[in-house]
Amino acid sequence: MDKLFIDGISFESRLIMGTSLFPNIDILNKSLEKSGSEIITMAVRRLNVSGDNDFIKQVKKKFRFLPNTAGCFTKKEAILTAELARELLQTNWIKLELISDEEMLLPDPIELFETCKELIKKGFKVFAYCSDDPILCKRLEDEGCVSVMPLVSPIGSGLGIRNEHNLELIRKMCSGLIFVDAGIGQPSDASKIMELGFDGVLLNSSVARSLDPPTMAEAMKLAVASGRLGFKSGLIEKSKLALNSTTFKGKISNF
Repeated sequence: MDKLFIDGISFESRLIMGTSLFPNIDILNKSLEKSGSEIITMAVRRLNVSGDNDFIKQVKKKFRFLPNTAGCFTKKEAILTAELARELLQTNWIKLELISDEEMLLPDPIELFETCKELIKKGFKVFAYCSDDPILCKRLEDEGCVSVMPLVSPIGSGLGIRNEHNLELIRKMCSGLIFVDAGIGQPSDASKIMELGFDGVLLNSSVARSLDPPTMAEAMKLAVASGRLGFKSGLIEKSKLALNSTTFKGKISNF
């Protein structure tokens, strides 16, 4: 009863898995299976579709593909990569990544926004990877992005949530789909994101670089589900003072 709807398609899982950095294709397949994910993302510029190394054929389970423009620094590069992805995978979905530097790999907000407008005009369903700037997220949503995907810390850093306040503002200001993309380090990070009311989590490094990727993938699956259930159940309001669970009425008086 709590399905996720993206572009008119329903999904059971709210966890999107990345597919890079895994030790081998066997561990990747086991991890994807354990994660319960139905959507996976891959970098078009690193995608091998030739002969026995055809990545798409090596992935055992049937997934909805969300190609991304990882490694792009300019609008021109990103648009070309998106068009190649559409031709190759027969999908209008594209996760737009536009990086501003090689060290921190932070999104370039200006180039990103302008590229989003162009891709939407070309009929793409844009999933915009961006910084945790509430105003930028709202502008991207208003521009017509299918989903806005703010980071919680630099990609691959595993630092987890660095600015919970901004995330709360983003969720309050944006009425559409909001996923967290980048920075998740441990299951508790994913659970916290879902408790804040986000629609889902996209992660890669925290599973692929763990000592046991399939088991970590399952942990992330449970964390996302747990956080979502917590949010839907209605978390209690925080209080700086203690609130007693038992009334003092009827208390036995001191002798």
